[in-house]
Amino acid sequence: MILDLAVVVAVAFVTSLIVCRAMIWIGPVDAPNEERKQHRAPTPTSGGIGIGAGYGAALLVLSLYSVEWRHQISPQGVAMLWVSALFGYPLLLIGFVDDARRLSAEFKFGVYSALAIAAAWLMGVVDEVRIGDLVVTLPFVVALAGTALWVFTLLNVVNFMDGANGMAMGSVAVGLCALSVIALQGGSIGGGAIALCGAGALAGFLVWNFPSGRLFAGDSGALFAGALAAFGCLIVIARAHMSPLVAPILFFPLLADALLTLLYRAHRGRSLLVAHAEHVYQIAIISGWSHARIGVTYWVAMAVCGVIAWFADRDATHTAPAVALVALTAVAIVVDVVVRRRAETVGILKR
Repeated sequence: MILDLAVVVAVAFVTSLIVCRAMIWIGPVDAPNEERKQHRAPTPTSGGIGIGAGYGAALLVLSLYSVEWRHQISPQGVAMLWVSALFGYPLLLIGFVDDARRLSAEFKFGVYSALAIAAAWLMGVVDEVRIGDLVVTLPFVVALAGTALWVFTLLNVVNFMDGANGMAMGSVAVGLCALSVIALQGGSIGGGAIALCGAGALAGFLVWNFPSGRLFAGDSGALFAGALAAFGCLIVIARAHMSPLVAPILFFPLLADALLTLLYRAHRGRSLLVAHAEHVYQIAIISGWSHARIGVTYWVAMAVCGVIAWFADRDATHTAPAVALVALTAVAIVVDVVVRRRAETVGILKR
């Protein structure tokens, strides 16, 4: 099975690499016409088409040519993979349309919410959380809302954070690699496949994006990558019994930057739907950090969180995930406050 997965990761990489190259020629162009955009020249976008093509080609090859895959994956695992594709590709299409002609924030909010609820319903809600000897069983409506919120949040977080070459897409790839280890160790072949095929497709895109920025992922890439991350976690929670608290640890650097920025803007009385340049990574760019330095910094942070998530998932007492999540949150808050106070002092941020 490992050899089969290695082959399809290569298929995902090569397919994504080729289609992304084509998108540089024919894709829509992202003009630097908003404050939050850090590039200075019009740049081809919608690299998500290549990512989606790579991921789809890899799963197709795995399904058609891997006998071991067909024997090992359960019918439920197959169904969850089909559902993930059923919602992942429409999100990619919506993102592509948004790249070509801007859709309103209100329209996207409604569509993302509806798709998140439907995906959570069909993939299976997360209705149980264990912390030590405490087992919390959630009513269906609460579990559905929580699961949909996870999907909605990760979709938007990856989209919010896609503003430095390679940073967001590379971070998702690192998170997916860590998720694949947890999935395969827990016996979830489907979860391992969605994670590794997604990471391979993202790597093919990064050849053209990092660090030169010849092609952007666009909303199509950010939404599709966020969907892979969110749905992959749901599959591994259901099939490998990963703690739901491990999922946010895997993608913690992205979640922390995006969510703490929203809290900061809400505290300052600023609109949460208006484009801005107040994320920590954007502050770093304005401060003079290169895209390469920012990308590598976030990748390393993601790798560290991936190791923490792996260790936490191995804790038979189910205590470590909660402890790790609380500790990471405390560190993130301290770093966020220090960075923002310094940025306000030197005039990068308005008080």
